[in-house]
Amino acid sequence: MANIALYRKYRPFNFKNLVGQDHIKNTLTNAFKSDNPSHAYLFCGPRGTGKTTTARLIAKALNCENLQEGYEPCNECNFCTSINDANLIDLIEIDAASNRGIDEIRDLKEKINFAPTRAKTKVYIIDEVHMMTKEAFNALLKTLEEPPSYVYFILATTEVHKIPETIISRCQRFDFKRIDEKALMSRLGYIAQLENIKAEDKALEAISRHVEGGLRDAIQLLEQLTVDGKLSFDHVQDILGVSDFETLDKLFDALIANDTDAGLKMIQDIYSQGYSLLQFCHEFIDIVRKKLLEAVSDNNDAVIIKYLKIIETFQVARDRLKYYSIPQLPLEIAVIESTKNMVEVVEEQAPVAKSKPVKAPAVADPAPAPAAAPVSTEAPAAADPAPEPAAPAEDNEPTEKTPLTISYVKEKWPRITERVDIPACKRSLMDGEISKVDGADVTIDFRSNFHRNKVMEHENRIEIEKIFEEVFGVPVKLLGQVKEIEIDSTITEDSSEREHKGIEEDSTDDVLEVFGGELIEDED
Repeated sequence: MANIALYRKYRPFNFKNLVGQDHIKNTLTNAFKSDNPSHAYLFCGPRGTGKTTTARLIAKALNCENLQEGYEPCNECNFCTSINDANLIDLIEIDAASNRGIDEIRDLKEKINFAPTRAKTKVYIIDEVHMMTKEAFNALLKTLEEPPSYVYFILATTEVHKIPETIISRCQRFDFKRIDEKALMSRLGYIAQLENIKAEDKALEAISRHVEGGLRDAIQLLEQLTVDGKLSFDHVQDILGVSDFETLDKLFDALIANDTDAGLKMIQDIYSQGYSLLQFCHEFIDIVRKKLLEAVSDNNDAVIIKYLKIIETFQVARDRLKYYSIPQLPLEIAVIESTKNMVEVVEEQAPVAKSKPVKAPAVADPAPAPAAAPVSTEAPAAADPAPEPAAPAEDNEPTEKTPLTISYVKEKWPRITERVDIPACKRSLMDGEISKVDGADVTIDFRSNFHRNKVMEHENRIEIEKIFEEVFGVPVKLLGQVKEIEIDSTITEDSSEREHKGIEEDSTDDVLEVFGGELIEDED
């Protein structure tokens, strides 16, 4: 056992030790107590939260010779020990990522009719079931709905949205949650104690925050980062690039106090010390999120808007980290925007307040003049503010309240195309040109259906719309159409054959451009 990885060594061998999934544990144990387990289960949830472990616990409970309290495996009989050692022939674990086709499912359906070799039941655990093909799912349907009485299915997946509803409806579904940080720390402390590891509480806390609810990842990091029987926070910080709560709280306090200088100094220190800026940004947003939820619970409206602004600003900064040539610049901008926001609002309103008293005397001075004079002086005074809000609409730079203009979108078009990461999508997008901008709808003309279809694929379109929003600051809806080819109707009869040949040559050029290649002429 000494050479076994810690996450395998301390995998729960009974329901009592299952961590962080009490809602699932209670439902399953009650089913076994009443002797009414389901013939098909679907386990959904993030990686490392106990899906496969729970599946094996079910297999042990179904075959154990000495069940404790009607549901708890004894871990001593031949069947329990065989499952723990992963050598029970009647427990079949299938990796759907590498056995995803219809042939594998047909083979399963043929063997399923054979009775168990040793155990009371045959249990099929299909991991990453979302990787199966559509045809494989269809082949599994009937067997899943009405399996032989001695057969049980347990399907596990991290992407339940990819599984057909027909499969989901035939299973009893359980959603595994991310494990709470306190539960993770408790489990890591327990393992460290058994392994004689001197672990600092701050180190266990940092690992628990870093893994985002995955117990397997947490135990692996505990083993990986332990040096000479010690787990120190400094070492965890160096390897993972995480920050302690003190640093996060100091930055938060600086932003709340609108202390720009202190905030900028902290960003520079974080960068100089080599921390991962992405990880730091993620942790800081999570800290502010927790404080936001507390403020919402307390109905503290005075700070809710401030917290929302900080979260939004740092989320934008996190997205910009991979684009900026100066790594810490997006975070510095976020600090400035978070602390200077109220000052900017006052400065924007100040000219409006000053304009009224300045123009008031101009209207009052010519009061003795004829009636026509005040009218002429008031007209420019009323007209002066009008061009100011109207100017952004004609300017190339849109604001949040001004719709996008086609001229501005065309001007920024190169910035859109250069940010597309998928090469095929990028080539197809460069084939198009902006033809219409109507509010949030942006229409692109393409010369062929090939390029249009490539850009308008769901994932590609969503990615491009996200880039639009990053560049222009407003969400857009992308529309695509094939550009109509206009043919001159004034072709003369004498030159019709030559013109027809020209059209064919242009079409050939389009095909070569779309698919790539060159035209080789036959010398004969």
